[in-house]
Amino acid sequence: MEDDNGPDSSGSPDNAPRGPEVGHACNSCRKRKLRCSRELPACQHCRKSASECTYETKRAKPGMKAGALDNIHRRLDALERSVGKQQATIENLGPGGTHQEDASVQNILSALATTLQGLSKQSPSTSAHSGPPAKRRRLDHDDHGAYLLSRDPPLPDDTVLSHVLEAYFIYVHPWTPIIHEARFRRRFVDDGEQERLQLIIHSMVLVAHGYVEDADTAASLEKQPKQWEEIRDWIVSQAMKQPSVENLQALVIIASSDIGNGQGSQAWPLVGSLSRMVEYLQLTVEHDEPVHHLFSQPYKLLAPPKDWTEAEERRRIFWSIFALDRFCSVSMGWNTSLTADDVRRRLPCDGITWRKENPVVTPYFGIWDKSAGRIGNPIAFLPTHPVSVRPTQDEGETPSDAGTSPGGVSTVDMSTVGAYAYCLEATESLSRVTTYFLQQKVNLNDQKEFGAWLTRFKELDLRLVHWKMLLPQKWTVNVTQQSLSRMDPNLTLAHVTHNASMILLHQPIAFPLPEWPYRSRLPSTCSMDTCQSAAIEVASITNHYLKSSLTTSPLSSQLAFCVFIAARALLLYWQHSADEQGVAADFWVLIQSLDTMSTRWAGVHGAVPAQKNLPAKYSATLAQLHRRCSEDQSFKINIAGYTTEITHSLDEPDLSAAHPPHIPLQPADTTRTSLQTIHSRQIQSSPVQARTIDGNRLPPQPFAPQRIPALTPNSFSLNMGIPEQGMTNMLRPDFTPDSDDPMAISQMLLDQQFTGLDRVISYSDGLFGSDYEAQRW
Repeated sequence: MEDDNGPDSSGSPDNAPRGPEVGHACNSCRKRKLRCSRELPACQHCRKSASECTYETKRAKPGMKAGALDNIHRRLDALERSVGKQQATIENLGPGGTHQEDASVQNILSALATTLQGLSKQSPSTSAHSGPPAKRRRLDHDDHGAYLLSRDPPLPDDTVLSHVLEAYFIYVHPWTPIIHEARFRRRFVDDGEQERLQLIIHSMVLVAHGYVEDADTAASLEKQPKQWEEIRDWIVSQAMKQPSVENLQALVIIASSDIGNGQGSQAWPLVGSLSRMVEYLQLTVEHDEPVHHLFSQPYKLLAPPKDWTEAEERRRIFWSIFALDRFCSVSMGWNTSLTADDVRRRLPCDGITWRKENPVVTPYFGIWDKSAGRIGNPIAFLPTHPVSVRPTQDEGETPSDAGTSPGGVSTVDMSTVGAYAYCLEATESLSRVTTYFLQQKVNLNDQKEFGAWLTRFKELDLRLVHWKMLLPQKWTVNVTQQSLSRMDPNLTLAHVTHNASMILLHQPIAFPLPEWPYRSRLPSTCSMDTCQSAAIEVASITNHYLKSSLTTSPLSSQLAFCVFIAARALLLYWQHSADEQGVAADFWVLIQSLDTMSTRWAGVHGAVPAQKNLPAKYSATLAQLHRRCSEDQSFKINIAGYTTEITHSLDEPDLSAAHPPHIPLQPADTTRTSLQTIHSRQIQSSPVQARTIDGNRLPPQPFAPQRIPALTPNSFSLNMGIPEQGMTNMLRPDFTPDSDDPMAISQMLLDQQFTGLDRVISYSDGLFGSDYEAQRW
């Protein structure tokens, strides 16, 4: 094989004189990009073309020659001086000589333009000292191009920003109320606060631009999905450089948006980082609470809050991160990051009180200790220890519900907390079901461990019932007027989350695996009915909320998850019920609700998202599960598979083809019909007079003829048709005749006192409204 630098195969004889071995191709061949034979005195191509053949003994470095830039600068300076002289001459001559001098100036400018054009045609390869590559320069100067991490993306003008802020506080803020609107707007017009608020404003533009109602303003904010992704990455990179309250707020907004966009894999690192950053900033404890450290004092990054409003804002930032941590742990089956060892926080106050900036004191909310909550350790239901002046977490206690504090429980004023606090309580209850029941390692073949497992099930079930019974009366709305009133988003989410907690808790009991021992001793029928009832109520509540809220208002990712759990429970009920010919009609109501959530998440103007958002993924997965159940009789839904059925990465397969057509149904009629089917066996065994509301016949509530909503946190006389003595024993999970005997526990679970508990929050309870002012929740 010939050498690439050798003569051409059709060249001169072998004894032709050659150029030096270290030489290069002649200038003519290099310019024409031809293979040079390197012959002397002229190469083959130069002889044929009669061109001058010149060899350089040393190849010059690419790019501009040394001194070229200095020469250009000198020429530009000369041109500028010439233009200046011409301008002065024009002013001295007056109008008469204007035309002639203008021509002279035009000639100079034309020469300057020609010079610059020649420079632009230079090779893009420059020396190390000649600046960045031409491609990078084009990106830097292109307003519609990619934003580099070294450059701040531009903010819209004040008019457009006002529309963005309005959209944010109307659509996004209700689900993540971590920014005090009036305080933020005061800081927004303060020049000294502009730099600190920059990342928050950018995050608001990122998540709220799709909800700007004005079409012209929305059009001015349009960007390619890749550009929004680069802005998002820039915000994250800047916020990670320094922990601060404002950076935490920006990251919470970004993480919540990532989860809703179906890109949970992007949000998980943020949630993990946020869980640590709140500890670095000491936001896990009250700022005015004395913390005793023996020989080490934590380094403080934050100054004390200036006033109560700022302190409440910091408190809400912590709870929003707490909620993200709990949601990720529940939906993914992971361990929680914020534990009882770290958290000593009061619940957030009522939203209207915070908006009015009226200082109030709220109760503490205790987090369970993981080691103390293992199966086999009884969870005391009734408080036995008074609250100390400065509460401290006792290792043996597990404070939990509203009105509790680290170290004990006392009668506290719950009037200062609002819907957001109850939503956090319900979220923590959902997390407890996952952490202290579903994720516990239990050998079901061991009789003692099986008995402890059933005991834990009963403990958590009674805690959920107790939380529902103690909801304050102020949340009660006249049911006959509900169609005319708006439903509070956080209170609605709290009740839907409560029903989802019931479903996840009762699923293992309702649908036990065939290989489980003692499966015949489980109260499966009661648990199946509980799952079915809770799922149908989730469908009813969600459907009513979608109808009563703004048609362009998005819903939170946690609500979409609860709807997914409810619809999945209906599929499980269909698979495990021998007398069911098809899935309940409410399944399609839930599918349609998820589709509506997906449409609303896409924005006011219906912009198609680059990736499927979370509600769309849930909807497609449910449709695929239904199709497999219909086509393959041997296919069984994995009870614990709800954490693995959704793909949270960007390269997910398209499941839209598996989406069946919707069945047009009336959700209210469907709900009532399905509820009558569920309780038919109970109605026959325990006839109770049925109720009617707005002409709709409601199914009887077995064993619970009267529900008293006006309960206080210190009232434990639950009038549910059960003798007070028996109810006291039921509310003490650690009080059992023989906790090691699974048969005795199974009989207790099958007892009428237990099966008759009112576990599910229904829409007819009317616990979904709250006061609001100026159309702000």
